Amino acid sequence: MNNEPHNGQSEVSVASNVSYFLEHLSEYHDSVRDIDTYKTLHQFISNEVAGVSELLDIGNGGVFDYDTSRVGSITAIDLFLGELPPDVVAKYFPQNCRLIQGSALALPEGDGKFDMVLMVMLIHHLTSTDWRSSWDNARLALDEAWRVLKPGGRLLIVESCVPWWFFRFEKPALWLLSRSIKSVFSHPVTLQFPASMIKAELEKKTDKVKMTEIPKGKFVLQFGFKVPSFLTPAMPFAFEAIKFASNAVATSQFSAASSAPPVQSRRRVRC
Repeated sequence: MNNEPHNGQSEVSVASNVSYFLEHLSEYHDSVRDIDTYKTLHQFISNEVAGVSELLDIGNGGVFDYDTSRVGSITAIDLFLGELPPDVVAKYFPQNCRLIQGSALALPEGDGKFDMVLMVMLIHHLTSTDWRSSWDNARLALDEAWRVLKPGGRLLIVESCVPWWFFRFEKPALWLLSRSIKSVFSHPVTLQFPASMIKAELEKKTDKVKMTEIPKGKFVLQFGFKVPSFLTPAMPFAFEAIKFASNAVATSQFSAASSAPPVQSRRRVRC
């Protein structure tokens, strides 16, 4: 169990993420429910988590991107869940969910505990003061998710990713954004990575990695605002990685997951 506080995530990033999502929980919940891109992601993730006994939802934020009735038991972890008043918990959290306040970079859970670990639109929020440190945070979050996953379990990541050309622009812009964005938006600074970077990192852990590009709908969220999706090059991707119990177990689970029905053509990006 890792009990260090937030490791490489900057104090500004932690504070801004906590304040923004704590203060905007209701409107963010409505946006995820109503915007076409996010409706499709809900369908996609619901199919993926169906039948899971023990699910860890990292960076939950009080928003469930799937049908919670299709999961046995859910553990939701985020930076501010311990600060929610009882009426908010009763409104937004299902009965089969326990809430844990903690960081994705130091999960307060033991090794090999969960059948599935889920990270939805989380990685781009783990920013530091520069892109390399932010990527180190992303890698650490993947390591922590992998640590608490049972042998034979699945890690499912749904993340907003950008092309390499846009990432080359984002890298130097992060420093400036981290110092100026608060004067314009209340939304925390984010850094989106190319999908191939995330896939390559997962392939260091297992050769059973599946990456799926999910087409956007007409609208997405950008810095908390609903905008036409054609205005951003960001695309939602799903990454599934299976932790080896044995070659036979991993192969059979991956084959079963790969045979799931295709996703319809509307999706969501949380930014």
